[in-house]
Amino acid sequence: MCLVFDNVIDKEGRISECVKDRIQAGNKAYAANYHMLKSKIIKRSVKMQTYKTVVRPSATYRSETWTLTKSDENLLRIFERKILRKIYGPVQEGDTWRITYNEELSGFIKGKDIVKSITAQRIRWLGHVKRMEAGAMPRMMMEGRLFIGRRKGRPRLRWMDDVVADLRVMKIRQWTEKVEDRKQWRLVVKGAKAHPGL
Repeated sequence: MCLVFDNVIDKEGRISECVKDRIQAGNKAYAANYHMLKSKIIKRSVKMQTYKTVVRPSATYRSETWTLTKSDENLLRIFERKILRKIYGPVQEGDTWRITYNEELSGFIKGKDIVKSITAQRIRWLGHVKRMEAGAMPRMMMEGRLFIGRRKGRPRLRWMDDVVADLRVMKIRQWTEKVEDRKQWRLVVKGAKAHPGL
């Protein structure tokens, strides 16, 4: 169970159950706004604003601390596509109607899907923690190391590994220096929201 104020990981160090709980919270927010989102008299721009400010935040609360698996990312994208299809509706082709394809949905939101939103939040959080004083608990936790061996086989990515890998994909060099400049770091966060490689 993912508590409201805490992200709970399982005995294997995964966050998947928490992701499912947050998606459930997002579905409740979606249900509460269902009639507005399916209304034909309300503009799509207003519906999208409602989704981005009410529904999506319910599903991504505290997500800046997540390390997602491909399965987690898939669940989040399925959740988002369901809502986007309700907002944009089906597509007419001649005399028939069909559902909107995933690629078309991605075009509507200009590639800024829920997973990239989470990636941007994690990068923003990295900057926030890195700028804290050296003795601050969040920074000590982020930079700390456990002096124990890791199990055999391919090790699971840690949060820091994951975020640094995202920065590498974005070709952000010397990020430990750039993070000190808040304006420059905001541009990095903004770039993560629609980066094609993330």
